[in-house]
Amino acid sequence: MFSLDIRLSKNSKIPWRLIEGEALLIDGEEGELIRLNQVGSEIWEAIDGRRTIVELTTHIVERFDVSERRASKDVHRFIKLLLRHELVEPNEVMNTR
Repeated sequence: MFSLDIRLSKNSKIPWRLIEGEALLIDGEEGELIRLNQVGSEIWEAIDGRRTIVELTTHIVERFDVSERRASKDVHRFIKLLLRHELVEPNEVMNTR
């Protein structure tokens, strides 16, 4: 399990493009083309190294008008998949106080 306070960055070794609203990622190590659906593409685009998991969930709630519970489940499941395949990297949140 991961902390909700981490920020994620895309793995810089994974080339990707947004085509007609869907993100296409190329996992060179696995030799795979990964095609993300609309929600996955929205999460992928929102991963910018600054947003926490909580902020990503809020973004999905606002963007797709879904419940926070549903968005949270979907975001967590998707983030676990991205982490497992090393498509994103966690960055610890720095305390700015």
